[in-house]
Amino acid sequence: MDLSIVIVSWNTRELLRDCLASLPAATAELATEIVVVDNASADGSADMVVSEFPAVRLMESGGNLGFARANNLALPHTTGHAVLLLNPDTICPPGSLARLFRFAVGRPGVGAAAPRLVDEDGHPTLSWGFFPRARDHWLGFLDPRRIWLRGALSQRISTIPRRSDPSCRVDYVTGACFMIPRTSLEQVGNLDERFFMYFEETDWCWRSRDAGLDVWYCAETEVTHLEGRAAGQVGDFSLRQFQASYRLFLEKHQGKRAVLRFRLAQFAEYGWKSLLRRLAPGEADGNRALARVYADRARLQLRGSIEVAPPS
Repeated sequence: MDLSIVIVSWNTRELLRDCLASLPAATAELATEIVVVDNASADGSADMVVSEFPAVRLMESGGNLGFARANNLALPHTTGHAVLLLNPDTICPPGSLARLFRFAVGRPGVGAAAPRLVDEDGHPTLSWGFFPRARDHWLGFLDPRRIWLRGALSQRISTIPRRSDPSCRVDYVTGACFMIPRTSLEQVGNLDERFFMYFEETDWCWRSRDAGLDVWYCAETEVTHLEGRAAGQVGDFSLRQFQASYRLFLEKHQGKRAVLRFRLAQFAEYGWKSLLRRLAPGEADGNRALARVYADRARLQLRGSIEVAPPS
């Protein structure tokens, strides 16, 4: 078996259908197995997989386990030389995953590899990034739109690549399409199940680096990511879960004091951005909406702990 593909789905029936339909052409000549873990969807996702994709193995988790735990449920049942963790809100063009597979298994020391992600209009979107640094939030405070900062100071934690950018080693790749050679998975281990959603791939990439492996952005292929359509169903939950996972990641890898430093930096950045949006001329509705989002992020930094109840 060349490639094992694991897709975790929660109430994403239509997105999942399109994703699964794209996979035969995307994997081309590869011997492939596909596992869908359904997190107790209420929209008929499981029935759709059984009736329309009989070759796909369905695992019903019995509850909303989150991304990391649901993937870990499937991983022991995979046999491929590489494993692909794939979001249901992706569409994989013909040959895309075959190219990514050859890239990942053809280089020594690859921990994980991911393609250029593009939106539904074909424009590159967030694909890789740097491990978080508090300075990135302070730079966001000083230059919110990154207009006058240059060079390394203009970098953001998450990066939208240009089509001209070559393949390169990076700190982490986005988990929407996350390929891991089997040997690297055995060396680094499964995802940390404390991350219900968000930062589980960043954490895995950090651990991969500690194990002496490289994480690669692969510019030789691309996958469409309908970003946020799966996670976007749960609105305020996503905002709070992101911050809870962010704090968990920081405490795990940089210590408890780092959490306080990042909370202060985020409060400054998002509070300032909220004020600027409220004062910005034109597009009043759009500016007010963004101002509210930034204000919500800033307010969360005032909470000593963030309690998050997973949606059911």
